[in-house]
Parts: sequence; C-alpha cells; structure tokens
Amino acid sequence: MKRDASAAFFRDLKEDALTYAALKLELLKLGAYERTGKVISVLSYGLILLILALFLMLFSFIALAFFLGDWLHSPGLGFALVSVLYLLIIGGVLLCRQMFRKMILNTVISALTSNENNNNEATSEENPAGEAVGA
Repeated sequence: MKRDASAAFFRDLKEDALTYAALKLELLKLGAYERTGKVISVLSYGLILLILALFLMLFSFIALAFFLGDWLHSPGLGFALVSVLYLLIIGGVLLCRQMFRKMILNTVISALTSNENNNNEATSEENPAGEAVGA
C-alpha cells in the first residue's frame, strides 16, 4: 500500500515537472517573440524617421542650391557648393561612426532588456519584502 502511494506521488510529481517544463518553455518562447517584436518596432520606427529626415534634408539642400545659384548668378555653382556641403556631412558621419554604432547598439539592448526590467519591477511590487514567491 505504501508502495502504491509513493508510486502515485512520484507519477504526479513527474507530470507536474513535465507540465512545468512545458509552460516554462512556452514562457521563454513568448518572451523571445516579445523581445524580437520590440527590436523590430524600434528599428522600423527609427528607419521611418531616418527616411523622413532624409527627404527633409534632400529638399532643403535642393532649395539651398537654387537659392545659392540665384545669389551667385550660377545654378551650377549653387549645386556645387551644396555638393561640397554634402561631402562635409558625409565626412563628419564617417568620423563619428563609432558614436552612431554605440547609439544604435544601446537602443537595441535597451529594447531587449526593458522586458526584464518590467518583470523585475512587477515582482518586487508584488513581493516588497524580497521573500521567495512560493514561500
């Protein structure tokens, strides 16, 4: 009789452990999906802003080229000056490429870790004494 009770206990324990492992795996998958979604949303938002800024800059520089062309009485010279300005901007971006890389990397990392911070804050609010949740 004692053997049947212990066998049933271990069978139930095995089922609970398998259920726990399956749920934990599902939670990990959902967390990965959420993090991937956040990274994609942050990057796509940044790409949209970058494209809009590109068009703004393009049309502003075309207007500047026409203005300088009228001012200098030579449209070709106006566009040449704007081209030189573009080359200076490209040189500045190339000089600061490490800063841009770090900025993008920090944005992606913060998007990936924001979920962990939110989960840690929620856990500490539910259990302010810092005791184990199951205790």
